Amino acid sequence: MHLKLTLKTGLISLVLGWCVAIAKADNNTTELSALKSMSLEDLGEVQVNTVVAASGFEQKTTEAPSSISIVTAEEIKRYGYRTLADILASLQGFDVSYDRNYAYLGPRGVNLGDYNNRILLLVDGHRVNNNINDGAAIGTDFILDIDLIDHVEVIRGPGSVLYGNNAFFGVINVVTRKVDGVEASGEYGSFDTYKARLSFGKTYTNGVAFLLSGTYYQSDGPDQLYYKEFNTPTQNNGIAQNMNGDSYESVFGSISYADLILEGAYINREHTDPTAPVPLTFNNSKAQIVQERSYLDLKFNHELAGDLDLSSHLYYDQNQINSGNPLGTPTITQFQQQNTGGEWWGAELQVSKRLWEKHTISVGAEYRDDFSQYDKVTVAGSTKPVNNINSSQQSHGVYAQGDFELRSDLRLNAGVRYDQYGDFDATFSPRVGLIYNPFQQSTFKALYGTAFRDPDFLELEVNQDHNIQPEQIQSYELVYEQGIGQFLKSSVSGFYNQMNNLIVVENGSDENINADAQGMELALEGCLDPVH
Repeated sequence: MHLKLTLKTGLISLVLGWCVAIAKADNNTTELSALKSMSLEDLGEVQVNTVVAASGFEQKTTEAPSSISIVTAEEIKRYGYRTLADILASLQGFDVSYDRNYAYLGPRGVNLGDYNNRILLLVDGHRVNNNINDGAAIGTDFILDIDLIDHVEVIRGPGSVLYGNNAFFGVINVVTRKVDGVEASGEYGSFDTYKARLSFGKTYTNGVAFLLSGTYYQSDGPDQLYYKEFNTPTQNNGIAQNMNGDSYESVFGSISYADLILEGAYINREHTDPTAPVPLTFNNSKAQIVQERSYLDLKFNHELAGDLDLSSHLYYDQNQINSGNPLGTPTITQFQQQNTGGEWWGAELQVSKRLWEKHTISVGAEYRDDFSQYDKVTVAGSTKPVNNINSSQQSHGVYAQGDFELRSDLRLNAGVRYDQYGDFDATFSPRVGLIYNPFQQSTFKALYGTAFRDPDFLELEVNQDHNIQPEQIQSYELVYEQGIGQFLKSSVSGFYNQMNNLIVVENGSDENINADAQGMELALEGCLDPVH
């Protein structure tokens, strides 16, 4: 049995945590005596989760320079999460909305309907944001079947120091699990919804391991959806009839041997749009969106002499979005087809060195070539496209960071990255974090970081005659995490974000605005098994 409670408001975790910290400060001898009296089995159960995406190498969450949440496969099954959006909605600091097309993530109070392009989404460290609107798919358009997740790393705060563009409010790294043998699963639910998955994985004695999994999902959606904006007799009295169908087919595979891993994924999603944004005709089944997303990533990780670790990967990605738009009210007069998409490849290299078993220094470089970006709009019966834009862009970045143990209870993490994206000015992204562990299971973090987001392809297309500037953020954060025995864990985080040149739609066009945000996040987690 497991009980997990997330508190977005209130002072429960703060009070509990401080009470425990004060008690431990006043009675440190009692704490040490309690630890000494624990059996080896009990000591083995007092564990701390590890995270990779926060610093680019594995470290304890209590030593990482961020406010971090880990959601495991066990929790996903226990709470019945069906999409990545469900997982993220369960965590403090994230609000998820759904407009019957896409799931939108609002990190720390900011949701601009931006297709999640201010969050960097990774699968096993591979960037899955597309190169059209830089969107991160977290609903049924997410490229990976939820059943294949081992755990999800959620790193709050700016992450451009390692990842460059899009890591504005945070980084989400979805880590896949191993499959040994054959797995088959099926689901059925309301609105004639069903899903089937077949997976096969095996590890051979010579070290070769592979996984291949395929999923099919289909949902008719609600029979009727009511929209008061269209409540007229000529528009079916505002009722969208059988207009929210959703389906996808996805494939994920990987093969590894020694230090090499080849991984790839593919998804094709078809969705009927019931919302009828102007000037689409309401309640017309031809208003559909078809999306295709795929990638192939070759990774090489190797331990060199002298406590050196080398990691690299070479990748290719593809994305395509086709939408059908019937035009005319109440009678359809035209059918418009919009095709957007792109292709890109890139490479990344990182070298890390461990010094005296206490410090880690990492340097890295990345190159990316978006050699194809296009947006084409045609009208049925016409040989000349209404719109036909093609573009390309190259970018590169270099970074360095260090993680230093100043004392047994105090560590410093600091780094900086230089990025050059297309024709925009170069960007420097520093980050520094001071982590203090004064008592057993007590952690204090003082964090500062910056990040940026350059205008995406569609924003640049719409604003060809308008000088849209890259977005920037400076973030200040204090985090207090407290373990309460073996079964409870609390955290409180206070943050202040200063955001410049946010790209928002005003008066029918994109504009840059400045905004500040401050807030507090609190969480209390408990389970009948020891908290990890």
